[in-house]
Amino acid sequence: MKTMTDTFTTIQRHCGLLCVVALLSVLGCGHGGRVSVEGTVTLDGKSLEKGQIQFSPLPGTGGPTAGAKIVDGRFAIPVEGGPFSGKFRVKITQSGPTGRKKLDPRSNTMVDEYTQLLPARYNTESKLEAEVTSSGPNEFEFALTSK
Repeated sequence: MKTMTDTFTTIQRHCGLLCVVALLSVLGCGHGGRVSVEGTVTLDGKSLEKGQIQFSPLPGTGGPTAGAKIVDGRFAIPVEGGPFSGKFRVKITQSGPTGRKKLDPRSNTMVDEYTQLLPARYNTESKLEAEVTSSGPNEFEFALTSK
């Protein structure tokens, strides 16, 4: 038969455990399995001046999409916004002005029209893949060609 002291001790243990769980959920446990990713992108052997890179999880890989700007051929996704370990579809985009203007319906003004400068095989039809590991290093090189 449980005594009042035994019951009180059990309640104290449960309260202590609940406090630890609550504290961990507030503080977080590291970065939740995210990892940093970095690398280079070239186009026809030259550093891609600017663009965007996106890592989208393939089936069997958890987590959100992660991405970064490409500047002077380099990109870096810090651990805070990085992907989880697994296999990813990689999409690389670079947009530029067409030289034409179009009507912006929000501002009702004429603005520069932009288009995708890279071949679709690197973005909308990308077959590029990368495997991100928890042990790293997660450094990737993407050598693109315009032809």
